[in-house]
Amino acid sequence: MWKRTILLLIIFQLFLLPLYAEKITISDNNPLRKMARGAVNAALCWVEVPRQTVIVNKEKGDIAGFFWGPLKGLTYTAGRFCVGVYEMATFLLPPYKPVVQPEFIFSEEEQED
Repeated sequence: MWKRTILLLIIFQLFLLPLYAEKITISDNNPLRKMARGAVNAALCWVEVPRQTVIVNKEKGDIAGFFWGPLKGLTYTAGRFCVGVYEMATFLLPPYKPVVQPEFIFSEEEQED
């Protein structure tokens, strides 16, 4: 029971870490933000598959969205995961600027609204 509770608290904390980074920091470029960005990108990298499928479908059409979208999403998933792990491993070392754009997986959609 205690192991499950601790595991749930750790998972819950990983998803809340970017919120703490937003409230605590004044500058966007610091180690805490880099660690949060890496954790979020590694945890949510799989979202790139449906995201790229929808984007390719809108730009190129249904057939391209069906075939090319998931392939493009898988490559973006691998890249976002590797960058996330890299940023978590080197969060104390400068530079603190984002390696991948958009910085977070949902950053682009938030700006469009």
